[in-house]
Amino acid sequence: MEDKKKDNDVNIENVIKHLNLKWGNRPCPMCGSNSWNVSDNIYELREFHGGNLVLGSGPIYPIIPVSCNNCGNSVMVNALMAGAIEKPNVEPKKETENE
Repeated sequence: MEDKKKDNDVNIENVIKHLNLKWGNRPCPMCGSNSWNVSDNIYELREFHGGNLVLGSGPIYPIIPVSCNNCGNSVMVNALMAGAIEKPNVEPKKETENE
């Protein structure tokens, strides 16, 4: 898999290393080809709510699509586990009492 680097804090080199370590040189399970494309964009995967966007309804998973160049079969790789991004340092809001 070819190394790519993007300038928006997405470490694609880490993703390639992760895939080579975990996935190795496995062919596509649908067509047997071994030509893959690793997206240099991260997308969000969230729970489906009938087509409505509901903010704060649960976790959002950052994913990187990896697609077969022959048949289009796609695998979603967790961007945090692959080292593409660091876990955001988000602290929960503290509720204050109004007097």
